[in-house]
Amino acid sequence: MIATERGWMVTGVFTDHPMTVKKGRERRPGETALRDAIRHGGVQKVLVWSIDRIGRTLEELVRLLKICQSAGVSLWFNDQMLDTARSNGLSIFDTADMMAHHLRQSRRARILQGQASARNLQVRFGRPPIPVPKLERAKTFLATGKSLREVARLAGISSSTVGRLKNSMGSAAM
Repeated sequence: MIATERGWMVTGVFTDHPMTVKKGRERRPGETALRDAIRHGGVQKVLVWSIDRIGRTLEELVRLLKICQSAGVSLWFNDQMLDTARSNGLSIFDTADMMAHHLRQSRRARILQGQASARNLQVRFGRPPIPVPKLERAKTFLATGKSLREVARLAGISSSTVGRLKNSMGSAAM
């Protein structure tokens, strides 16, 4: 109806239906098909009901806007009455990019601030150190000439850790 009122010819309709989250990411086959159609030059204008219908995050929205911009495809957001082909929509690409950058930076700043607070509270980051008795047991087994795998099994540590320990023992002996 909207396309007909504006004299646009509809060549394809891309829809996504709510799906369950799989492997931590939501699948959006309609949006993927739209991106592919834009990249292959089959689209001149994209009509979207609302700007919040594209992507689940601001980064995904910016990604689609950049694809459209590089392909010379304009977008019409019906709820917002925003057309990127007209003067009122020319800066939407830059504005969305700035918002996404700001979002990433503010998220990064919060993470760094949290890490600094944790360090002030003496919180250790990363894996816990291997207990000294296990390391000493592994050194003893290595000195007797046992294989890396056997030492790892007997000492209760990984074979890669035993390999690093053996290398450090060899360089310390030099």
